[in-house]
Amino acid sequence: MARPEKNLKPRLICLCNDVSQETIEAAILRGCHKLGQIFDATTAGVGACGGSCQPTLKKMIDAYVETGKFLENPRPPRDKK
Repeated sequence: MARPEKNLKPRLICLCNDVSQETIEAAILRGCHKLGQIFDATTAGVGACGGSCQPTLKKMIDAYVETGKFLENPRPPRDKK
């Protein structure tokens, strides 16, 4: 009996521009260690919302620069009201 596939839906960090965690991590690996570099490389952080994901992007960059590791869940699910 085959095991069911995991949900392979990418975790979006920038909802306005549909930029995934994987895309942002790839940019960080390429040397994008400042917000402006992430904006240019991925379009994350410059959406119609005015950049509500920028704190998350900063957290991702800082964690990688400080530890050399990526955050497992940089944008936790929103609380349901």
